[in-house]
Amino acid sequence: MRNFYLSSTAVQTPLLTALFLTLILSLFVMLAAYGKLRDKRKSIMHLSIFVFVLILLSVLADAFSKMTKGLAYREWLPLPVWLLWSIVFAADLLLIWDMARLHRLGKQTLSRDSVKEALDMLPSGICYFTSSGNVKLCNRQMDSLFRTISQSDLQTLAELQDALSLCDTCSDVIQLSPKRQTYLFPDGKAWRYRKTEVKASDGALYTEAVFSDVTELYHKNLELKAQIKRLKAISLELKWLSDNALILTREKEVLSAKTKLHDDMGAGLIAIRRILNHNQTEEAANAIELFSRAVSAIKYDNDYLQGHSELDRFLQDARTIGIKVNLSGELPEQEKLRCVMILAMRECLTNSVRHAGSTSLHIMVEKTGSSISMQITNNGRPPETEIVPKGGLLNLYRHILDCGGTMEIQSKPVFVLTVVLPAAKESTK
Repeated sequence: MRNFYLSSTAVQTPLLTALFLTLILSLFVMLAAYGKLRDKRKSIMHLSIFVFVLILLSVLADAFSKMTKGLAYREWLPLPVWLLWSIVFAADLLLIWDMARLHRLGKQTLSRDSVKEALDMLPSGICYFTSSGNVKLCNRQMDSLFRTISQSDLQTLAELQDALSLCDTCSDVIQLSPKRQTYLFPDGKAWRYRKTEVKASDGALYTEAVFSDVTELYHKNLELKAQIKRLKAISLELKWLSDNALILTREKEVLSAKTKLHDDMGAGLIAIRRILNHNQTEEAANAIELFSRAVSAIKYDNDYLQGHSELDRFLQDARTIGIKVNLSGELPEQEKLRCVMILAMRECLTNSVRHAGSTSLHIMVEKTGSSISMQITNNGRPPETEIVPKGGLLNLYRHILDCGGTMEIQSKPVFVLTVVLPAAKESTK
């Protein structure tokens, strides 16, 4: 077969057209592969094909132009036409193969557009700044949040920092917590801002700025604060009820004791009536003794003076119901500890009258180191079973725990109540 130079125009024109199309295809593949191929040999091959086809087309097109004008030309590439067509087909097949490979690779790898699209779909506001502070990559959420704060486009990290520091005065955005960098936006959503330094695979440093949606946590925190406020109010009410429970119990027991004394007084009046009728009996003598005790108790009750200390009132109440109190030691100076100890005395007083039938109460107060202990016992009947704190004793136990103390109850062989309180507790509150 003849070479290109000896061939007719009908043979030369299609060949030159095919070479031109191959050159265009080679340029397209080379540009499409730019930045996607990690193998440098592929890039060198694409460039080599492009240069080779360009040179081949330039030489043949120059000779073809001179031949059509009847000018002299040189046969630089006296190659057969079939060989030139073979080169064209081989180059085209190789380029088409690489195009298919690039297409498959494009589906398996992330492009810049796919990364930007994925970043825009995130609910958080994200922006990356270069080491100089300029925006490198920013998603739609960050753009929207920054526009709400400063009514402008985000360009640099310094603009973002200034906008956040002046948001309370320059926008409707409210800074909830400077320490946690939490902000409340006009739409009711709460966002938390954080800034960190990140390092890329090539060693370049970037600043990552992120706004995270914490609206749900913000509302939960508001609900929690409201619940805490309600619980504090309930706690104060419960404390008031607890503080008054022992006082109410004391008043009830004193009232019960006074009622009993009035009953005894009635019995004594009936006995006196029998004596006046010359009917002296042993029962009348016992009734007279009860009558005498009732009169003494009423006398003590009438002598009750206002304005005395709580201890004086306790001793007066004990005398009113006919109980002798033997107190040794001194009560603590701290008002709260003193009050708790007197409450313990009152509880033991009422219980000794009701359950033990005692006539005297023995109280010993002793200070040892940083604590004050108090032991209370009586001369009445010992308990038949183990005493379990309930009612007034349970309320007393709660008061003692509130002061940081302990309470111990001994049931056998005699009843003993031991209360230990820290003497220095009052000064720390």
